[in-house]
Amino acid sequence: MTRVLVLFAREPSREAREKGLTSCAAELFAAFARRWLDAAGAASACFVVASPAEDLAAWRRRLPARRVGWIAQTGRSFGKRLAGACDRASAHGKRVVFVGGDVAPDAPVLDRAFEALECEADAVLAPAPDGGISVLSVPSADFDLLARIEVGSRSAFEELYHALEARGRAITVLDLTPDVDGRRDLRRLVRRAIDLPVSIVRRALAPTWAPSRDCPPRVPRDLLLAGPSGFRAPPAAA
Repeated sequence: MTRVLVLFAREPSREAREKGLTSCAAELFAAFARRWLDAAGAASACFVVASPAEDLAAWRRRLPARRVGWIAQTGRSFGKRLAGACDRASAHGKRVVFVGGDVAPDAPVLDRAFEALECEADAVLAPAPDGGISVLSVPSADFDLLARIEVGSRSAFEELYHALEARGRAITVLDLTPDVDGRRDLRRLVRRAIDLPVSIVRRALAPTWAPSRDCPPRVPRDLLLAGPSGFRAPPAAA
């Protein structure tokens, strides 16, 4: 298979924690991955997850292993892990497109990315709303540029675009593709027509103190082990 879609991501529960979201948001990121898997199948592309080695077991519990290839991220920085994953992904196919695990699934964007690569584009980029990059594909000769990208950079798209342009690459820029870095981004997804049940997004937006049938609040272990506390009911009247 010449087409490859790589999901570059931490496992969903860790992704939710790192972004300061409730544990319910893990289901949202897992749903993102499943929809990207479906989009890859529709585009006749191999689907690969590139994740930290310690996260791969959790990913295998969430995705059908027979339909997924696996890459363990290596490197001491975000950029070097991305560059390394790109290098290893090239063994899975000729045209490789990367998406972040926090990027809202968009099958038409993926189709346009592969079509651009098959129409002689050297590189494909889709900007994120905050100035980062949501979707990318670059030639192997330019993987060194990826190693310079810093996590959370708000100028990553502009810097990579100009660096590729300076090397004379033919670049196709896709539509802005939203990602989720916090609660504000989740609210935008509720208002946007995305290929996900709105209920999943709304559960991810639930405040940490609100009880939920789908995602009950956790009681800290020290409270469970402690003796009598102010959580007890008042004594019965004499």
